[in-house]
Amino acid sequence: MSTCKVIREGPEGGGDEETPLFKPVIPPAAVAPLNQSNNVLLVFRLHEMRQCENVNIALAFLCLAYCGTNVALIITNYVDSQYDDPEDKPVPEKWFHLVEFWGTFAFAIVECLSLIFTPKSMINLYDNPLLLRLILFFNIVVATIPALLISFNYEYFEVISHQIEYLNELTMSFVDCVLLVSLSQLEGTSGQLVCVALGIAVIQLLVYNAMGRDENGDMIGEVPAHYLEFAFEVISSIIVFWFCVDNKFLCGKEIGDILYGTHKDCRICRASFTEYTETYRIAKSNEVAAALSGNGTASKTIDYGSAEVRGRMKDCGVM
Repeated sequence: MSTCKVIREGPEGGGDEETPLFKPVIPPAAVAPLNQSNNVLLVFRLHEMRQCENVNIALAFLCLAYCGTNVALIITNYVDSQYDDPEDKPVPEKWFHLVEFWGTFAFAIVECLSLIFTPKSMINLYDNPLLLRLILFFNIVVATIPALLISFNYEYFEVISHQIEYLNELTMSFVDCVLLVSLSQLEGTSGQLVCVALGIAVIQLLVYNAMGRDENGDMIGEVPAHYLEFAFEVISSIIVFWFCVDNKFLCGKEIGDILYGTHKDCRICRASFTEYTETYRIAKSNEVAAALSGNGTASKTIDYGSAEVRGRMKDCGVM
């Protein structure tokens, strides 16, 4: 190490001493040591969580943008309702409905991506993960239909597009209730979720259809139905935003566990392992039991400790 001589002057006398030119730097590992592992799966998991974290940040911003869009639509709906002549309305009805329907379609994709890129186990979100995935993709399909119809011919397809959209509120409200329950960590509420989702869809359909038509043939209940729809969409966007932010923090926690903590205690990985066990492995065990019963169904008690059964389970990939 390079040194220099420092000469001290003063009433107590002079002197000299050797002082290092550079102070030693404490390596970061001495303060917060990184974990070391030969497990290549941890590297894959680290990149997966980092990607999941970035995607959820982007989805959270899109949720806020959709929330603002619906607030603007509420204001526009009120302003346009003050004019009887469609030609005098500040915002043309066609553009108003294009933003409404295509915004719903875009948000259906955001909602689906938020569940695809969640670090949480799907079985912890809902008792039937397969049904939840089917509802998500069905939601996108149904949201696409009215958006395209209203783009093809606004005047001809306006009513049927609204009917389809309000029916689709059944799936959207169901997914929102699932996310809300998972965030509030409530249990045993599957039946209540279906009731709430059904209630929201029925109320909007009743308001839109039960008030009849005016002398021009327009739906009288369209304006109040729009208020209900946009208010519900604002709440929905806030719920999904909350869900995405929660996903982001969970990803950050697991990244910290991988880099600095004890990853074997990671709750996310344990939940994923539980989901895998309760779906794939149990299904395989049932297949083994059915095969050993001889008639295609698990009708007899199987001794899973026997050599024959363990051999069959190993062949099926269960063990």
